[in-house]
Amino acid sequence: MPLLLDRLFKTWLFIGPHPDDVELGCGGTIARYSSKVEMHYLIVSPATEDPRNKNILQEMEKAAEILGLKKSNITVLHFPRRILHEYRADIRQQLIRIVNEVNPDVIFSTTPDDLHQDHAVIGEEVLRLFRERSVIGYEVIRSSINFSANFYVELSEEDINRKIKALMEYKSQQDRYYFDPEVIISLARMRGSQVKARYAEAFRVWRFIVR
Repeated sequence: MPLLLDRLFKTWLFIGPHPDDVELGCGGTIARYSSKVEMHYLIVSPATEDPRNKNILQEMEKAAEILGLKKSNITVLHFPRRILHEYRADIRQQLIRIVNEVNPDVIFSTTPDDLHQDHAVIGEEVLRLFRERSVIGYEVIRSSINFSANFYVELSEEDINRKIKALMEYKSQQDRYYFDPEVIISLARMRGSQVKARYAEAFRVWRFIVR
């Protein structure tokens, strides 16, 4: 019998250090389950201080809509990118506030060993703060260089297509190699091949609590 995540966890929180991190790491999983559970989406640093990102929040909202995320369930903080380590105390307070409001059964976040300094900060703080909750780390293709997967979500072709369609809404990021649909599909195929599936997204389970 397949493991039905929507029966185990009714309220999910996805935390992205920046716009597009969540879609890159979890877009297929969100597409698969967004109609079955309550999902919330938190961005810590929208990086709008960079001129190329002036429209990135609008792009994010369009991407989220394609994946089935409700606009009312999106929270955007405004910490400056690349120096989140200088704001740890403030970020901790905001994470605690939002998690208390949302009361998620499971939290998806970047991992503490991610090469990107902002990703690592968020991964560390989530794992440190929420010891009573299930925490799952997602893969970011550019910076999860030592990613050790121990949890996979099988995806359909429709899930992958929705993920790609959502990422294509990030017009400002299309010059990045990892936005190439072939790269996205190749990673999903590789992860799927590890578990005898056509497509999959891979995750790292840090804490898995069944109540």
